[in-house]
Amino acid sequence: MSSSEGYLLNAIQTPGPLLPVYRSISQGSETKSHIKSDTQIDSGLDSILDGLRLLRMIGKEEEAYYAREYEWDVGDERWNFRLTVLHNLVQECQSNDWGKQAAVLLNYKFLLDKDIQHFENNEEPIYTDIDDWYAEINYRPQSQQGLIMHNDNKFANWTRIVHFLGLVHKVSGREHTVYPDPALIRYSLDLAAEDSAINIDGTPGIVIEQYLRWLRENLLYVETTSDGAIPEGIARVLFELIRDDEIRIVEYGDAGAVTLGGIPPYDGIDSQANAIKLI
Repeated sequence: MSSSEGYLLNAIQTPGPLLPVYRSISQGSETKSHIKSDTQIDSGLDSILDGLRLLRMIGKEEEAYYAREYEWDVGDERWNFRLTVLHNLVQECQSNDWGKQAAVLLNYKFLLDKDIQHFENNEEPIYTDIDDWYAEINYRPQSQQGLIMHNDNKFANWTRIVHFLGLVHKVSGREHTVYPDPALIRYSLDLAAEDSAINIDGTPGIVIEQYLRWLRENLLYVETTSDGAIPEGIARVLFELIRDDEIRIVEYGDAGAVTLGGIPPYDGIDSQANAIKLI
C-alpha cells in the first residue's frame, strides 16, 4: 500500500462529473484542455481526473489520458460505469493485502454487518468505530503525513461516492439510508447467473453462497452474518425483487440453507432456500 498514492476520500468531493469526464476521454479527449473544451467542466477538473485514476477508470501515458474499458455492458451507460467502478474497488478488498482505496467498500461492509440502516454523513461515533475496526482487520491507509483517519470531510466525501454508486440513498439533509439500488442487485444477479451457468426449473439461477462469493470477487465486499444470513441491507432488496416477481428464493441441490436477514416467511421464499431463481 503506497503512502504516495492519493486517497479517494480526499480526492473526490463531487462525483457527478466523473462519468462525463470519463466519457470524454473514452471518446478521444487526451489532454486536460481537450477534456475541458469537450465537457465544459473547468472547476474541480484536476480532482475528477485524480479520482478517475484512483478508481482505475483512466490512465495516462506520455501526457495523454486514456480510458479503460467497461467490465460489462448491461445496456445502460450509467450502470456500466458504476458496475465497473465497483468491480475495480472490490479488487482492493483482499484481506491479506488491502489496497489503499478499500475504504469505500469496507465502510459499506461495516454498515451492513452492524445493520446500520440510517446514518448522517458527519456522524462521528460511526466513523470512529470504523477506524477502530480498521485497526482490527489491519487496514492501515497511510499518507506521507502518517495514518489516515476519518473526519467529517472524509466521511461526507465517502457518503457522496457511495450515493453516486447507488449504495446509499439520501433521505433529507445529512441523513442517508443504507441499501443497494435494486437495479444494482438485479444486474449483479444477471451477471452472476450467467457466470454460474445453471438452470433452475428451466430458468437461470445461482446458489446463494456462489452469488455472495461472486459479489465479493466482482462488486461488493459482502459476507453472511454470524448466523449464516444474508445481511439485512441486501436481503431487503432481494425481498423487493421477490415481491416484484423478478426472482424467487428456492431450494436447489444439496447446498445448505441461507436465510434472508430480517425477512419474514413469504410465498416466494422456500423454507430451506439456498438458491436464487431469476424470472
